[in-house]
Amino acid sequence: MCSTFVFEFDYGASKEGYWNYDRMVLQLKDCFDVLKCLYPQYDFLFLFDHSCGHDKQQPNGLNAENMLKNYGGQQSILRSKVIKEENGYLGPHLRTLKPGDEQHFTFQENDNGPFWMTERMRSEKKEDKVVEGAKKVKKFTKAD
Repeated sequence: MCSTFVFEFDYGASKEGYWNYDRMVLQLKDCFDVLKCLYPQYDFLFLFDHSCGHDKQQPNGLNAENMLKNYGGQQSILRSKVIKEENGYLGPHLRTLKPGDEQHFTFQENDNGPFWMTERMRSEKKEDKVVEGAKKVKKFTKAD
C-alpha cells in the first residue's frame, strides 16, 4: 500500500540511512499538500516530539552562535529580517531601526561597526592589513 502518510525504508548505515530531520520535513510537506487539497477550509497544526531534530537549522538561520562580534572572518551568510512592527520586533531600548527597515546580522559596508569598540579600534579592525615579512605556515590535510 502506498500512502503519503506512511514512509517505509530499509534503515541502517549500509542501507537507506536513518529517519532524520530532512526526511521528516519532506514527509510533512507531502502530508500538508494532501490535507490542503482534501480540506482547504481548515488550518492544520502538526506537533512533533523529535528531539534529534532540535539541532537542525536552516543554513542561513538566525543563530547567535553563528554571529561574530567583529568584522569579517569566516562566518555563515545569515539571512536578513524585515522589522514588520514594533511589537515583538523592537525592544524598549534606544534603537536605530524602525518598522519597515531591514535588519542585517552581519556588518554591512556602511555600518559603524561593533558598538563596544572605540573609533580607533573599529578603523584598525575593519580593513585587512598586510604585515611585511610575516609568514604564515599552513598545515595541509589529505583533502588539501
